[in-house]
Amino acid sequence: MKRIGSAKGGYWEVDQELATFLKENLTPDVGLGEKLGEKLGEKLSENQLEIIKEIIKDPLITIVELSQRIGISTTAIENNVTKFKEKGILKRIGPAKGGHWEVDPELADTFNKI
Repeated sequence: MKRIGSAKGGYWEVDQELATFLKENLTPDVGLGEKLGEKLGEKLSENQLEIIKEIIKDPLITIVELSQRIGISTTAIENNVTKFKEKGILKRIGPAKGGHWEVDPELADTFNKI
């Protein structure tokens, strides 16, 4: 796998064997993105799914840590978090420092089944 172009406008080139493996083993996320998308009114992107997964794994995670783990900017994380909050998928309990995230229990349960 190699990166073609810039971080913003580029893409990853994947060999055929790896692409086949990923398609066969990552198909649950497609359904998951659609199920979560029903609540949002749109299908979730890979980054959005990763944000939710990371928050479920670590409710104390910070925006900066999410940015580092997923590999996108803190602004992109904040924009997605705002969208999740507006849709009722995610809420912050307590202050920015010392608080934690809470994901809609129904959606968290969907993630945990996969």
